[in-house]
Amino acid sequence: MTGWQFFSKPDRYCALCGDLRCSVTERLIPRAPAFMRGVTALFISDVHALPTTTDAAMTALASKAAALRPDLLLLGGDYSDRPGPTERLFERLAAIPAPLGRFAVVGNNDREAFLDIDRLRRITARAGFDLLINESRTLRLDGGTLIVAGLDEYRYGAPDAAGLYPDAPAPDRCRLLLSHYPCGVRPMPDLMLCGHTHGGQFNLLGVTPYTIGFERLIARRRASRFIEGLHDLDGGQVFVSKGIGASRLPLRVGVRPEINFIRFD
Repeated sequence: MTGWQFFSKPDRYCALCGDLRCSVTERLIPRAPAFMRGVTALFISDVHALPTTTDAAMTALASKAAALRPDLLLLGGDYSDRPGPTERLFERLAAIPAPLGRFAVVGNNDREAFLDIDRLRRITARAGFDLLINESRTLRLDGGTLIVAGLDEYRYGAPDAAGLYPDAPAPDRCRLLLSHYPCGVRPMPDLMLCGHTHGGQFNLLGVTPYTIGFERLIARRRASRFIEGLHDLDGGQVFVSKGIGASRLPLRVGVRPEINFIRFD
């Protein structure tokens, strides 16, 4: 049984994951270069589709996303723990129009699911997504340049932001970095979009596993710097999505699943 929930307020939420139900959270990104103002992006992270996730649930998610009509479609990794659901998910996401481009990065669960990461690259390419692993793409917009870069994930990969975009900000340039993990990078972009944390996944009165150092002390991984929301960091901004699903223990408590409609202002 999936999709059950109790109560009605955001901080009174308990649900099994798998049916991909989620809310749309709108985020305004301040201080954007003039040429970026009004540009929209849809950011989807940590879907964690299960083998039991139905095609109808995936289609409903894609339809909700398509109705927002974003200029950019950006994915933050952790699509599923297995190749089959990942492939089915991307078949549905292929129907979402995004005139400025569709870009994705890998998460730690994607590398666990795909020992051959080239297979994931082929799946994303068939769906019209550019999978960025320590790579960047330059988009020419009226009045300036948007650089979309993607970082490898930290647990199994080799993330390296050097050379992906210019070190210094500029009024006619926007440096956007997709990174599954919300960790600091050098050089810092203008905006970094991340996932991985699931908003803490279990939030009891503001306390989450990340509050007590889950990754550093228990999982022995590089600690995520932020858990959710928009933050200033080293002259740039970091946004961390709560994502949709969860791996291994598919349960959320006190953290509602979301996709993020981003507008530059």
